[in-house]
Amino acid sequence: MMRRGHQVYQGILYIAASARDAGHRAVVVQADVNNLHRYIRRYKPEVIGFTCVTAVYPLVCEMIRYVKEKHPEIITVVGGHHVTFMYKETLQETGVDFVCRGEGEEVFPALLAALEAKDRYPAITGMVYLKDGQFFNDERIVLLDDINKIPRITLDLVAPESTFTPKIVSSRGCPFKCSYCSITAFYGGKYRQRRVEDVIADIRDYISWGYTQFWFHDDNFTTDAAWLNRFCDLVEQEELKFTFACMSRIGIIIRAPELVARLAASGCNLMSIGIESGVPEVLERINKKISLPQIMKAVSILKKQGISYNFFMLLGSGDEFDTPEILDKNIEFFSKLPGLILISILTPFPGTAIFEKLRRENRIRHYNWEDYDITHCVYNPLGMTYKQMEAYLPKAYMKVYLAKKWKLIPLFISALKSKSIEPGMILGSAKSLFQTYILRKDFHKSILKTK
Repeated sequence: MMRRGHQVYQGILYIAASARDAGHRAVVVQADVNNLHRYIRRYKPEVIGFTCVTAVYPLVCEMIRYVKEKHPEIITVVGGHHVTFMYKETLQETGVDFVCRGEGEEVFPALLAALEAKDRYPAITGMVYLKDGQFFNDERIVLLDDINKIPRITLDLVAPESTFTPKIVSSRGCPFKCSYCSITAFYGGKYRQRRVEDVIADIRDYISWGYTQFWFHDDNFTTDAAWLNRFCDLVEQEELKFTFACMSRIGIIIRAPELVARLAASGCNLMSIGIESGVPEVLERINKKISLPQIMKAVSILKKQGISYNFFMLLGSGDEFDTPEILDKNIEFFSKLPGLILISILTPFPGTAIFEKLRRENRIRHYNWEDYDITHCVYNPLGMTYKQMEAYLPKAYMKVYLAKKWKLIPLFISALKSKSIEPGMILGSAKSLFQTYILRKDFHKSILKTK
């Protein structure tokens, strides 16, 4: 079950497909506490599963409590990065029956089988429950040994009124260890790939459904050059016609520009890249393992191949570099970069190295999870106040985009064509900045309907 109004996450679709393949009827819906009762009345579920990222944890809690109060006979399960690391608090605060710690494609069907056999408290590692004040099955985060076993997604898994856009999963995890990213902790540094042939089969399926533009849902699509070359081989051999966007790092772009050319020829029209900072000291501290000359070289290569690019920019690093001077330096660097810039405030998500560091230093301001939305500063910076840090977010957007001047027009046209942004995002952002700087409204109130 998803929060209403959001795209259906690929992860929960794989869980639903696993339940289907185990002989159960499964459907994914987008719901909130206001319309949840309609879906319960329509589908009459015996088990409801929720997926949850940090910022929507309070909303998911609200739905779980509603189910436990109004339909106590329904078993509830919740999974996702946030609850994987905060499972004790989740079980205690919500009364949810089970928290899935890690990947659910195997443990969720195992739980359903146990419940069918009237085993209310099964011994399934990773499917954690609380009984008599003790936590069970919580010894480790569970991961699939072989992600080639993940099931096929079909359209019948999604409720008719829900928003579904197919995303491709070719790998899970990331071998890199950026300090602010929960991927490292969730997957334990483990990186696994699916067979190229299976990924191509997924693409063929989606094309047959009428889709020709895809997002690769990998944390880092461009990790393995050999895999990518095989992927391009099959796309060429089968003469598949589609376009796609993906996440990438700088490394493979500058090491193998000829591979970038092949990806462009195979349909890649957008890469989203986490640069985060234009300050070398900050890049080193957050363990990005990239340099400013490498960034500029990658830009040149992508531009030559006609691949659009988005760059992620981070305000804050949780250390002595959290000063106005460093932030201004970072803004200056990104103001000179082409492409769309997506700016956020450092958010210490549970499970990350930065979360543990700030918690040890007693610098996390609060655990109001709805504010862990990359627009609030939820920790106390060392060289400025948290309010000063938050004030830098609209300032950074203003300076970075005004520096582009007339180039904004072709940039937005290109972004709309590649579907990296939607028209409403441009209008919403412009409205937010107008309200913040001209009407002097609070920035966070101005973005409530645009996030």
